[in-house]
Amino acid sequence: MFKNGVIRTDKWLEESFNTPEEICSRTRGTSNLRKDRGFYQYLKSFGMYQPSSFNKNIFEALKEGSYWQKVNRLYEKYKNLWNGPEVNIYIFPINGVNRQLMRQTNGKSGVTFEKNLYLFLSPLQDLKELEALFVHEYHHAARMNNLQKMPLDYTLLDSLILEGLAETAVEEYCGEKYLAEWTRGYSEKLLKRFWKSDFKERLMINRRNWMHDDLLFGRKFVPRMMGYALGYKIISEYKKNHPFSIEKTLATPSENLLIDDFLE
Repeated sequence: MFKNGVIRTDKWLEESFNTPEEICSRTRGTSNLRKDRGFYQYLKSFGMYQPSSFNKNIFEALKEGSYWQKVNRLYEKYKNLWNGPEVNIYIFPINGVNRQLMRQTNGKSGVTFEKNLYLFLSPLQDLKELEALFVHEYHHAARMNNLQKMPLDYTLLDSLILEGLAETAVEEYCGEKYLAEWTRGYSEKLLKRFWKSDFKERLMINRRNWMHDDLLFGRKFVPRMMGYALGYKIISEYKKNHPFSIEKTLATPSENLLIDDFLE
Protein backbone atom coordinates (compact mmCIF):
# COMPACT_ATOMS: atom_id res chain seq x y z
CA MET A 1 0.00 0.00 0.00
CA PHE A 2 1.37 3.45 -0.88
CA LYS A 3 1.66 6.24 1.63
CA ASN A 4 -0.80 8.94 0.63
CA GLY A 5 0.50 12.18 -0.84
CA VAL A 6 3.23 12.78 -3.39
CA ILE A 7 4.75 9.46 -4.43
CA ARG A 8 8.49 9.48 -5.13
CA THR A 9 8.13 8.80 -8.83
CA ASP A 10 11.45 10.60 -9.30
CA LYS A 11 13.07 7.46 -7.89
CA TRP A 12 11.05 5.26 -10.22
CA LEU A 13 12.06 7.39 -13.19
CA GLU A 14 15.71 7.17 -12.26
CA GLU A 15 15.44 3.38 -12.35
CA SER A 16 12.96 2.78 -15.18
CA PHE A 17 12.66 5.89 -17.35
CA ASN A 18 12.76 3.87 -20.58
CA THR A 19 10.02 1.46 -19.53
CA PRO A 20 6.98 3.61 -18.69
CA GLU A 21 4.66 0.59 -18.84
CA GLU A 22 6.55 -0.87 -15.88
CA ILE A 23 6.21 2.46 -14.06
CA CYS A 24 2.47 2.44 -14.75
CA SER A 25 2.23 -0.98 -13.12
CA ARG A 26 3.60 0.52 -9.89
CA THR A 27 0.86 3.16 -9.82
CA ARG A 28 -1.82 0.50 -10.28
CA GLY A 29 -0.37 -2.27 -8.14
CA THR A 30 -0.53 -4.74 -11.02
CA SER A 31 1.90 -6.63 -13.21
CA ASN A 32 -0.45 -7.39 -16.09
CA LEU A 33 1.73 -6.14 -18.98
CA ARG A 34 -1.13 -6.03 -21.47
CA LYS A 35 -3.24 -3.87 -19.17
CA ASP A 36 -0.25 -1.77 -18.20
CA ARG A 37 0.46 -0.98 -21.85
CA GLY A 38 -3.15 0.05 -22.32
CA PHE A 39 -3.06 2.21 -19.23
CA TYR A 40 0.17 3.85 -20.36
CA GLN A 41 -1.42 4.69 -23.71
CA TYR A 42 -4.36 6.19 -21.84
CA LEU A 43 -2.09 8.34 -19.68
CA LYS A 44 -0.09 9.33 -22.74
CA SER A 45 -3.29 10.72 -24.28
CA PHE A 46 -3.36 13.17 -21.34
CA GLY A 47 0.31 14.11 -21.68
CA MET A 48 2.53 11.48 -20.07
CA TYR A 49 6.04 11.36 -21.49
CA GLN A 50 7.41 8.84 -23.94
CA PRO A 51 11.07 7.87 -23.58
CA SER A 52 13.43 10.25 -25.38
CA SER A 53 16.52 12.27 -24.56
CA PHE A 54 14.42 15.46 -24.74
CA ASN A 55 11.94 14.18 -22.16
CA LYS A 56 14.78 12.85 -20.01
CA ASN A 57 16.08 16.42 -19.86
CA ILE A 58 12.64 17.58 -18.72
CA PHE A 59 12.78 15.01 -15.93
CA GLU A 60 16.21 16.21 -14.84
CA ALA A 61 14.97 19.81 -14.79
CA LEU A 62 11.96 18.81 -12.67
CA LYS A 63 14.28 17.14 -10.17
CA GLU A 64 16.53 20.18 -10.08
CA GLY A 65 13.49 22.40 -9.52
CA SER A 66 12.24 20.27 -6.58
CA TYR A 67 8.81 19.78 -8.15
CA TRP A 68 7.96 16.82 -5.93
CA GLN A 69 8.42 19.01 -2.86
CA LYS A 70 6.52 21.92 -4.44
CA VAL A 71 3.51 19.74 -5.24
CA ASN A 72 3.54 18.24 -1.75
CA ARG A 73 3.25 21.73 -0.24
CA LEU A 74 0.25 22.43 -2.49
CA TYR A 75 -1.32 19.14 -1.46
CA GLU A 76 -1.03 19.96 2.24
CA LYS A 77 -2.42 23.46 1.66
CA TYR A 78 -5.55 22.43 -0.23
CA LYS A 79 -6.18 19.25 1.75
CA ASN A 80 -6.43 21.43 4.86
CA LEU A 81 -8.36 24.22 3.13
CA TRP A 82 -11.04 21.95 1.70
CA ASN A 83 -10.89 19.17 4.27
CA GLY A 84 -9.97 17.15 1.21
CA PRO A 85 -9.31 13.44 0.76
CA GLU A 86 -5.99 11.68 1.02
CA VAL A 87 -4.82 10.75 -2.47
CA ASN A 88 -1.77 9.39 -4.26
CA ILE A 89 -0.07 11.96 -6.50
CA TYR A 90 2.13 10.73 -9.34
CA ILE A 91 4.38 13.26 -11.08
CA PHE A 92 5.87 12.51 -14.50
CA PRO A 93 7.47 14.58 -17.24
CA ILE A 94 5.09 15.83 -19.91
CA ASN A 95 5.64 14.65 -23.46
CA GLY A 96 7.66 17.68 -24.48
CA VAL A 97 8.34 16.42 -28.00
CA ASN A 98 4.62 16.82 -28.79
CA ARG A 99 4.53 20.47 -29.81
CA GLN A 100 0.77 20.60 -30.17
CA LEU A 101 0.34 19.24 -26.64
CA MET A 102 2.82 21.76 -25.26
CA ARG A 103 1.06 24.62 -27.03
CA GLN A 104 -2.40 23.56 -25.85
CA THR A 105 -1.39 22.90 -22.23
CA ASN A 106 1.36 25.48 -21.62
CA GLY A 107 3.62 22.62 -20.57
CA LYS A 108 1.41 21.09 -17.87
CA SER A 109 -1.39 18.55 -17.86
CA GLY A 110 -3.07 16.04 -15.61
CA VAL A 111 -5.79 13.48 -15.07
CA THR A 112 -7.55 12.48 -11.86
CA PHE A 113 -9.21 9.32 -10.64
CA GLU A 114 -10.93 8.96 -7.27
CA LYS A 115 -7.79 8.41 -5.20
CA ASN A 116 -5.03 9.03 -7.74
CA LEU A 117 -3.78 12.22 -9.39
CA TYR A 118 -1.39 12.11 -12.34
CA LEU A 119 0.47 15.33 -13.11
CA PHE A 120 2.52 15.71 -16.30
CA LEU A 121 4.92 18.59 -15.96
CA SER A 122 7.69 20.58 -17.55
CA PRO A 123 9.69 23.31 -15.78
CA LEU A 124 7.38 26.32 -15.49
CA GLN A 125 8.53 29.94 -15.48
CA ASP A 126 5.50 30.95 -13.42
CA LEU A 127 4.89 28.55 -10.53
CA LYS A 128 1.33 29.84 -10.20
CA GLU A 129 0.70 27.70 -13.30
CA LEU A 130 1.63 24.66 -11.23
CA GLU A 131 -0.80 25.70 -8.52
CA ALA A 132 -3.56 26.23 -11.09
CA LEU A 133 -3.08 22.69 -12.42
CA PHE A 134 -3.01 21.23 -8.94
CA VAL A 135 -6.13 23.12 -7.84
CA HIS A 136 -8.06 21.87 -10.88
CA GLU A 137 -7.04 18.23 -10.46
CA TYR A 138 -7.29 18.03 -6.68
CA HIS A 139 -10.69 19.71 -6.78
CA HIS A 140 -11.79 16.76 -8.93
CA ALA A 141 -10.64 14.33 -6.25
CA ALA A 142 -12.36 16.33 -3.50
CA ARG A 143 -15.68 16.52 -5.36
CA MET A 144 -15.57 12.86 -6.40
CA ASN A 145 -14.94 11.91 -2.77
CA ASN A 146 -17.97 13.95 -1.67
CA LEU A 147 -20.33 12.70 -4.37
CA GLN A 148 -19.58 9.05 -3.58
CA LYS A 149 -20.72 7.90 -6.99
CA MET A 150 -19.13 5.23 -9.18
CA PRO A 151 -17.14 6.99 -11.95
CA LEU A 152 -18.85 5.05 -14.75
CA ASP A 153 -22.19 6.26 -13.40
CA TYR A 154 -21.26 9.91 -13.84
CA THR A 155 -23.68 11.56 -16.23
CA LEU A 156 -22.65 14.08 -18.83
CA LEU A 157 -24.07 16.77 -16.55
CA ASP A 158 -21.94 15.46 -13.67
CA SER A 159 -18.85 15.74 -15.87
CA LEU A 160 -19.69 19.23 -17.10
CA ILE A 161 -20.19 20.41 -13.52
CA LEU A 162 -17.02 18.64 -12.37
CA GLU A 163 -14.94 20.57 -14.91
CA GLY A 164 -16.78 23.84 -14.41
CA LEU A 165 -16.35 23.80 -10.64
CA ALA A 166 -12.68 22.82 -10.86
CA GLU A 167 -11.84 25.71 -13.14
CA THR A 168 -13.91 28.09 -11.03
CA ALA A 169 -11.68 27.02 -8.13
CA VAL A 170 -8.65 27.95 -10.23
CA GLU A 171 -10.18 31.38 -10.80
CA GLU A 172 -10.85 31.88 -7.10
CA TYR A 173 -7.52 30.69 -5.72
CA CYS A 174 -5.10 31.58 -8.54
CA GLY A 175 -6.81 34.40 -10.42
CA GLU A 176 -8.46 34.93 -13.79
CA LYS A 177 -5.06 35.07 -15.50
CA TYR A 178 -4.60 31.35 -14.85
CA LEU A 179 -7.87 30.14 -16.30
CA ALA A 180 -7.60 27.60 -19.11
CA GLU A 181 -7.98 28.89 -22.64
CA TRP A 182 -11.22 26.94 -23.10
CA THR A 183 -12.98 29.14 -20.53
CA ARG A 184 -12.89 32.07 -22.98
CA GLY A 185 -12.37 30.40 -26.34
CA TYR A 186 -16.00 30.37 -27.50
CA SER A 187 -18.61 33.08 -27.88
CA GLU A 188 -21.89 32.83 -26.02
CA LYS A 189 -23.59 32.43 -29.38
CA LEU A 190 -21.52 29.33 -30.16
CA LEU A 191 -21.98 27.92 -26.67
CA LYS A 192 -25.73 28.36 -26.99
CA ARG A 193 -25.76 26.69 -30.40
CA PHE A 194 -24.02 23.51 -29.23
CA TRP A 195 -25.87 23.45 -25.91
CA LYS A 196 -29.18 23.31 -27.73
CA SER A 197 -28.14 21.05 -30.60
CA ASP A 198 -25.91 18.49 -28.84
CA PHE A 199 -25.85 18.74 -25.05
CA LYS A 200 -29.18 19.75 -23.56
CA GLU A 201 -31.07 16.56 -24.40
CA ARG A 202 -28.15 14.24 -23.54
CA LEU A 203 -27.27 15.39 -20.02
CA MET A 204 -28.29 12.07 -18.44
CA ILE A 205 -26.12 9.77 -20.60
CA ASN A 206 -23.33 8.29 -18.52
CA ARG A 207 -19.70 7.46 -19.17
CA ARG A 208 -20.57 4.03 -20.53
CA ASN A 209 -22.04 5.78 -23.57
CA TRP A 210 -19.37 6.71 -26.19
CA MET A 211 -21.15 10.02 -26.78
CA HIS A 212 -20.26 11.16 -23.27
CA ASP A 213 -16.55 11.62 -24.02
CA ASP A 214 -17.12 12.87 -27.55
CA LEU A 215 -19.26 15.69 -26.19
CA LEU A 216 -17.16 16.40 -23.10
CA PHE A 217 -13.80 16.62 -24.87
CA GLY A 218 -15.11 17.89 -28.20
CA ARG A 219 -14.68 15.33 -30.94
CA LYS A 220 -16.02 14.76 -34.42
CA PHE A 221 -18.37 17.70 -35.10
CA VAL A 222 -18.10 19.21 -31.60
CA PRO A 223 -15.40 21.87 -31.05
CA ARG A 224 -12.46 20.91 -28.85
CA MET A 225 -13.19 21.14 -25.08
CA MET A 226 -16.74 22.34 -25.70
CA GLY A 227 -18.04 20.31 -22.75
CA TYR A 228 -15.48 21.91 -20.45
CA ALA A 229 -16.40 25.37 -21.72
CA LEU A 230 -20.09 24.73 -21.14
CA GLY A 231 -19.36 23.43 -17.64
CA TYR A 232 -17.54 26.63 -16.76
CA LYS A 233 -20.40 28.67 -18.25
CA ILE A 234 -22.96 26.74 -16.18
CA ILE A 235 -21.15 27.65 -12.96
CA SER A 236 -20.59 31.26 -14.06
CA GLU A 237 -24.33 31.69 -14.66
CA TYR A 238 -25.23 29.99 -11.37
CA LYS A 239 -22.93 32.33 -9.42
CA LYS A 240 -24.72 35.43 -10.72
CA ASN A 241 -27.83 34.90 -8.60
CA HIS A 242 -26.91 32.31 -5.96
CA PRO A 243 -24.65 32.28 -2.90
CA PHE A 244 -21.51 30.41 -3.88
CA SER A 245 -18.38 29.01 -2.28
CA ILE A 246 -15.94 26.37 -3.45
CA GLU A 247 -16.08 24.48 -0.17
CA LYS A 248 -19.88 24.34 0.03
CA THR A 249 -20.33 23.19 -3.57
CA LEU A 250 -17.94 20.23 -3.25
CA ALA A 251 -20.91 18.03 -2.37
CA THR A 252 -23.73 19.89 -4.17
CA PRO A 253 -25.63 17.62 -6.61
CA SER A 254 -25.00 18.56 -10.23
CA GLU A 255 -28.68 19.17 -10.93
CA ASN A 256 -28.79 21.89 -8.26
CA LEU A 257 -26.14 23.95 -10.06
CA LEU A 258 -27.84 24.12 -13.46
CA ILE A 259 -30.19 27.09 -13.64
CA ASP A 260 -33.55 26.50 -15.31
CA ASP A 261 -33.15 28.95 -18.17
CA PHE A 262 -29.48 28.25 -18.91
CA LEU A 263 -28.59 29.60 -22.39
CA GLU A 264 -32.22 30.02 -23.38
